[in-house]
Amino acid sequence: MNYLKTFKYALVAVLMAGFASCDSLLDDVEPSLSVSGELVLTTEDGVNALRASMYSKIRENFDMTTGYFVGPSAFADETRNRPSSTRYQALNSATGTSGGTTHLDNWGLYEIIQDANLMIGGVEDGVVDAATLEQYRGEALALRAFAMHNMVRVYGYEPGNFGVGPEANWNAGIIIRTEPVLDVSDANLRPRSTVDDVYAQILSDLSTAKTLLSGFNSDNTYVTEAFVDGLMARVNLYAGNWAAAASAAQNAIDNFSGTLMDTQETIENMFFEGSSGGNHPEALFKIVINPDTENNTGAGTFANNGPATYTSDGFLAQLPTQFLIDQYGAGDFRNGWYLPCAQTMINTGLASPTGCDQVNTGGLASVKFNGGKGQSVDDLPMMRVSEMYLIRAEALAKDANSAAAGLAPLQTLRDARNAGIVPASALTDLDAFEDFILEERMRELSIEGHRFYDLKRLARDVRNPDGSIKMRADSYRILADLGSGLINVNDLLVENPGYN
Repeated sequence: MNYLKTFKYALVAVLMAGFASCDSLLDDVEPSLSVSGELVLTTEDGVNALRASMYSKIRENFDMTTGYFVGPSAFADETRNRPSSTRYQALNSATGTSGGTTHLDNWGLYEIIQDANLMIGGVEDGVVDAATLEQYRGEALALRAFAMHNMVRVYGYEPGNFGVGPEANWNAGIIIRTEPVLDVSDANLRPRSTVDDVYAQILSDLSTAKTLLSGFNSDNTYVTEAFVDGLMARVNLYAGNWAAAASAAQNAIDNFSGTLMDTQETIENMFFEGSSGGNHPEALFKIVINPDTENNTGAGTFANNGPATYTSDGFLAQLPTQFLIDQYGAGDFRNGWYLPCAQTMINTGLASPTGCDQVNTGGLASVKFNGGKGQSVDDLPMMRVSEMYLIRAEALAKDANSAAAGLAPLQTLRDARNAGIVPASALTDLDAFEDFILEERMRELSIEGHRFYDLKRLARDVRNPDGSIKMRADSYRILADLGSGLINVNDLLVENPGYN
């Protein structure tokens, strides 16, 4: 397509309030599908390019790929470095005090929010037909909510947890931006909104998105109604809205066009694109990566910085801990998600990897990301339906204050995985059930972006694989810092406690 001139997203520099200098943003934040300022919001081609850009921003952003999937495992107790590899070593050891080394800082997700805001509020009626525009706006609302939730759980406590940290009732979240920035006059500096207000905005966006996307469930390479339901379930779980979380999780299960895999072959292969039973059959939403044209992120190539490069290919930087491997029973089909390092390397220069057996006794790597599309590339399953059974189980139990109330969905998942009956010890009281749910979430969702955030939302200490305390729940470092770069540009921002 030929466009009149490149439409630069320079104003994102102001939106992110110091993420980078304005000059560097002029050069660096051009979307992969650039469109002219005259055409992006006023022509059908421009609107379609903007839609593609929203999804491309996820693929291009390290914080939404390797940072999203692998980082929370490295920061907690699910993965550790293979000896001689250094990637995410700082997260393993929690060294330093800056967000870049000890936390999963992701302020740059405002780039996704900017694209979403343009689609929601900048496209003129009549440019595309009304039904298509409603669909695109529904997708944009969901992606804006997705980005905001990923940010607020990094920089703020969850609703109800404001007394956990070193400063009583700390309720600072992120900046809420819901208007498209079309001119520098639109890009005013703002303070952080409260966590409560951020969650209210997220849930409002998802409610509208669900209405706009009703019945859109056939193509999970775009945002679907089922994904919106799933995100509502996840957000309500974090917020402690148990009944709403359980209901939304059931809606996601009901609206999903697929189902849980329940055979050894399909479960072992589900993360391998193109294999029998593979291609992410449980994904409520996945980002498809073309290895020929899209093998890059904002931080380089997938071959250098992709999830597979960190876990099963390339550097083999983060391997499953023995603590994680020990969570599985002998007959659990999910054991097939871990293979010896020598079997997992598809595009690597390590002819004979060393040190894998120093992380776990079997010398295993996770193959949820396996470079199966070539050049260390995988599609990215951003959310799977199995998470919904776990959310529903936890939420039903907590809503009823009874472990038995959450048993059915948990047992359904375990039956599909050949994992056996939920033990009686997990049903003695709500605390025991929560403990077991946390273990089941490790078994099911390891290296999919959950472990650290599960511990944080439940105000639990972060532990090393040997059980020793790595970071207490009340440590100021549980929250990421904003950093002087942001605060020096925007003096309305306040830093999280402990970093000043």
